[in-house]
Amino acid sequence: MKYTVPLLTLTALLMTACGGGKTPDTTGPQLTLTQSTSNQDSSITITASATDTSGVSKVEFYQNGVLKATDTTAPYEYTVNVLNDSRTGFTAKAYDTKGNVSTSAVFNVTTLNQGVWEWGIFDSANNLLDSGVAVYDDEVVDTDVSVALGLYGNDTQTKGGLTLLGNIASKTTLDTVFAATDTSLYFAGQDLDGKFSVETLSTGKSYTAFIGGGTTFDASNNPVQSVGIVMLQTSTEVPQMTATRTATTIQRLAAQRTLGSLSVQPRPVNAAAILNTSRFTKR
Repeated sequence: MKYTVPLLTLTALLMTACGGGKTPDTTGPQLTLTQSTSNQDSSITITASATDTSGVSKVEFYQNGVLKATDTTAPYEYTVNVLNDSRTGFTAKAYDTKGNVSTSAVFNVTTLNQGVWEWGIFDSANNLLDSGVAVYDDEVVDTDVSVALGLYGNDTQTKGGLTLLGNIASKTTLDTVFAATDTSLYFAGQDLDGKFSVETLSTGKSYTAFIGGGTTFDASNNPVQSVGIVMLQTSTEVPQMTATRTATTIQRLAAQRTLGSLSVQPRPVNAAAILNTSRFTKR
């Protein structure tokens, strides 16, 4: 039997209405961004996890709307150097084989304890011996330690250099080290309870804080004086350029608390081992 053209057309329409046709794929890939820890050359890898039933053809990486790289094979990755590159405003676009596109949420690269920290050291009479600002912009995270790396300077601009903040001595301690030179320490110590606390000033503003004790050192790394050590995180942003800063927040805290009472017996610090460990000397 031969069917007329109108009958064939009607049959096709009925099949489509009843679900006989295939629904077009209009959905882009599932897409999320994650990051690695900082490696020995201070690079962090951003990885785009992109999946789609039809397959993923490519992933584009953007920063503040500017295309930075395109990757056509998994794992889809883009590398950022935390010492030289801006670490904010990353997005990715993933394309499936049907031409559908998904865009990720904005992603910022972060490192351990990053940002601006004001610091101060005090004697047992609550005298402020020295103060300044540290900026942590890198990290060492492995099976042994989780440590932020940065640079510091004091308010009088007579001291400066490498500083560390994190689990230096062990996984259960919170420690800080300020180097005077490549081979000697300025001061080092431990948080009293092994973890960051929150300090609220009389202004009502609260800050993540390191509050502990330690010691200063001479040029030969011999302990000189027991000190109280206070550090306040005044910003979680890593500044592109570090302007001259003073530790005004530390000075406010000193005015409302007896910080010299934090002085404790010097903790054993193997200065040579810390400063000669290559993983702490990236820069």
